[in-house]
Amino acid sequence: MNASSKSTIEYFNFIRFQLNRYIPITCLILGSIGHILNILVFTRPLIRTNPCSIYFVSGSIANFISLYVGLITPFLGTYNLDPTQTSNILCEIRFYLRYSTITLSTWFILLACIDRLFSTSNNVNIRLWSSIYLTKRIIILAIIICFICPYTQVFYCYTISGASCTYTNQTCKLLNEIILLICNSCLPPILMILTSILTIRNVKYSNHVGGGGYCCRRRRRDVQLIRLLFIQVFSFILFGIPITAHKIYSYSIIYMIKSPLRIAIDNLINQISIEISYICNSTIFYTYSLTSKKYRKEVFRILSLLFIRYRKIQIYPKQSIGSTRINQNKIIEKIPNESYKLNIRNRSEIL
Repeated sequence: MNASSKSTIEYFNFIRFQLNRYIPITCLILGSIGHILNILVFTRPLIRTNPCSIYFVSGSIANFISLYVGLITPFLGTYNLDPTQTSNILCEIRFYLRYSTITLSTWFILLACIDRLFSTSNNVNIRLWSSIYLTKRIIILAIIICFICPYTQVFYCYTISGASCTYTNQTCKLLNEIILLICNSCLPPILMILTSILTIRNVKYSNHVGGGGYCCRRRRRDVQLIRLLFIQVFSFILFGIPITAHKIYSYSIIYMIKSPLRIAIDNLINQISIEISYICNSTIFYTYSLTSKKYRKEVFRILSLLFIRYRKIQIYPKQSIGSTRINQNKIIEKIPNESYKLNIRNRSEIL
């Protein structure tokens, strides 16, 4: 290997190091704020009665967990504080939770698309499938399936090698890439697109059908949630293209013998594609806020309520202290009057 190749490899590794130092912490801050506000918005009384909002809340929780599981360790690794580089158990648990939560959040988007398809159907029996009762049970079932079936091989396929948590062999890498493509990168987006097209068709047909005032209000709420869902589907597919393309590429050259320079380039591309997908994860709230006026109103309403409660917490102790002092003064003022009345009563009895 010549000197120019060594310097190029060092440069690519330096870029990866800088990406791991600054991108994860930025995504963690933005994503934490965004997902918490998402949960507060979709759990409001008027919104949480819709089954789709429950999928949004569940997806925000899964994305919140996946952000910390996927990004906190690369950030700590830049300061030599990554525990997954020294503990084999933490290495396995980290990748197991990372893959499970990412896949689970994808499934929740797909389930929300299916729910909107059912809710906009012209068939009454199909619309009954869109219900709070059924949604909660589907979410529980999806969590059980996702944490049991797809990624249990992680506990065999990952180990610490060369001070890093990585695959034990190429067969494990191939198996893991295929499962990720099927469960997360390829099949769910195709189903999302199909259900979205069918939902748009149902909405167009329902616009030609008359209804009462309640039906119109319910339809408007459904359309607003559908708009937010389509925005999330579009963002998921757009930001997922780089990592999907890279996984297909890495799958095609998995048994190829590569030079150190080629390995450094592939590692850098893989790092960029992963962080692009996490950027999508951490900016969902801000995408909603920029594209939906109704969503912005709900966010402002929540922020104003939080501000009012904070002000009450600041003011209430002073008011309570003042009120107790006033009550104490009133009691003290009443005591002499009561004793005076007792003295008069005793004197009258004596006389």
